[in-house]
Amino acid sequence: MKLPRAFKTSMAAVLSAALLATVLPATPALAAAPAPATSAVQAQALAVDGGLQIAAKKIQRNPSKDDVFVNKKYPLSPVKYAPKTVAVKGTNVRLKSSAAKAYSKMAKAAAKDGVKIRAVSGYRSYNRQAELFNYYTRIYGKSYASRISAVPGTSEHQTGLAIDVGNANGACGLQACFANTPVGKWVGKNAHKYGFIMRYQKGQESVTGYSYEPWHFRYLGTSLAKSVKNSGAKSLEAFYGVSGKKAKSTPKQTKGTARTTANLNMRTGAGAGNRLLVTIPKGKSVQLTGSKKSGWYQIRYSSKTGWVSGKYLKNISMPAAPKKDSKKSAPQKSTSNAKSAKTTANLNMRAGAGTSHRVVLTIPNGKKVAVRGAKKSGWYPVKYAGKNGWVSGTYLSNFSSSGTAPKTTNPKSSKSSSKKTIANLNMRSGAGTGKRVILTIPKGKTVTIRGSKKSGWYPVKYAGKNGWVSGTYLR
Repeated sequence: MKLPRAFKTSMAAVLSAALLATVLPATPALAAAPAPATSAVQAQALAVDGGLQIAAKKIQRNPSKDDVFVNKKYPLSPVKYAPKTVAVKGTNVRLKSSAAKAYSKMAKAAAKDGVKIRAVSGYRSYNRQAELFNYYTRIYGKSYASRISAVPGTSEHQTGLAIDVGNANGACGLQACFANTPVGKWVGKNAHKYGFIMRYQKGQESVTGYSYEPWHFRYLGTSLAKSVKNSGAKSLEAFYGVSGKKAKSTPKQTKGTARTTANLNMRTGAGAGNRLLVTIPKGKSVQLTGSKKSGWYQIRYSSKTGWVSGKYLKNISMPAAPKKDSKKSAPQKSTSNAKSAKTTANLNMRAGAGTSHRVVLTIPNGKKVAVRGAKKSGWYPVKYAGKNGWVSGTYLSNFSSSGTAPKTTNPKSSKSSSKKTIANLNMRSGAGTGKRVILTIPKGKTVTIRGSKKSGWYPVKYAGKNGWVSGTYLR
């Protein structure tokens, strides 16, 4: 990709700053505020990615450029920007011409290696993004919806430069397990060669603001994509040295807090020989857990817990007792002995405690589940329809510790639920776009759900016919 002139002329300064950052203490600074779309913004150096220090770089804010930077803090300007797009050859997915050509080249290269990539989703307009975000908000609540979907005007899909990819057979579609499939492994290793980067990597939610999405790739142009890859940055935010989320207000100085007097390394244990977790900028407030050992304090900062040297702390006010024990014990008193609970929304049961684990099935709203044990990081082990897995406690209510666990039910024999289509939707003979189309269900029609979801597809009945439809277009 041809880089902006401002970027080229600053390369020497960037390389020099990058070299200095490896030998000198970093100078923390807040990210610059968004500027008009026609300008570039100078990002300040900030340790945001596991201690990786990235030199200051120009941030492109013009939405018509391939290297435009977009996230929750840097929305598009104008907010309803609409690019010129073309259809990716052989699909109904649309992208900007530069991204479409690069994707086609990448897909051909993958095919030569025996890997067939499927384009799942590309450009989405402001209005379409609003529909999706509002849908997820109704189903999951605004907090969780913000982790899996962008507020309209802040989505990379609206630029026409982002594409979601998948396997030709639909396996692990839009799920974390996609990373371990043939296509997931190939694009993870080779996408940068064709100008794409995996935008939302594992463990970077606190930086990007979004859950792990190994299927979401952003086109930057080959030169910039390779630079990001070679830098070792795990996010575009880290590459530019900016935070993905809006800065929180500085907490008041209360018991159980202290303030750093220098850029301070947080480590996994009390001592300089322990692994570095993150570098805390000078002047930041940290939370003390109450534990102290050999002049080191255990603290919490930016959702991480670790140890720092007390030599670089001031205004130290130790709590009466460590807070972590009292916080964890309270909620478990009323629910750890629970035998059952009810879902308050259509709820994904996963193979483990966390959204990165594989979806086992989706439990309908209002269903009773058997609670099999104690809560772990906000998730409960449950049993439903003869299957065991984990669900988020946020969407459970009516915990009951009396009586016996509910009997398991067979989805095929239990009372059927229903959903409505949000677009003209193809019913197919099996779960995947490679299956034969039986009929097209008009937008706004009600379909009967006949069983459990499989790889994002539902078995349904409509107009006297049985088949499978994509759950993306049901609500």
